[in-house]
Amino acid sequence: MDKAQIYLAKFDKELSKYPFAVEVETRTKVPKTYIFGGFLALLAVFVFFNIFGELITGLMGFVWPAYQSFKAIEAHDRDLNTQWLTYWTVFGFLNVIEVFSDFLLYWIPFYYAFKAILILYLVLPQFHGAKVVYEKVLEPYLLKKQSVIDADLSKIKAKAAAALGESAKQD
Repeated sequence: MDKAQIYLAKFDKELSKYPFAVEVETRTKVPKTYIFGGFLALLAVFVFFNIFGELITGLMGFVWPAYQSFKAIEAHDRDLNTQWLTYWTVFGFLNVIEVFSDFLLYWIPFYYAFKAILILYLVLPQFHGAKVVYEKVLEPYLLKKQSVIDADLSKIKAKAAAALGESAKQD
């Protein structure tokens, strides 16, 4: 059995856990691995050529991680909660960077293909990408700047409270 057949068998086993996939296979008489593999390949082509790239990568970064976060919360598993909280911290940080640099990033050829690969790296448990990025990049930076960030947030909070207090007096 060659490697492709081994991966197809693993993919088929994984898809068999989902009644929807089994139902699609039963109704169409087409193996579920071909249907869902073809769909994933089509999404990859779309992202590669930036056809709905922003939408697809946005969904990749939010839908699956949100569902996995829900499952982690319901399981009351500290390790899973830490894993997904780390993901959301890294993902949020990267989204803030993207918002402020989008006018440059969107000129990069195949930007959404690179973004999709990064999201997969962060999400997939085989890589522990969110943990790596957090521990190597975010954690050292945030620990070094924590007191400055906290002081700035306190100032912003005080100014916002003062502004809201003044607007309440005017009403």
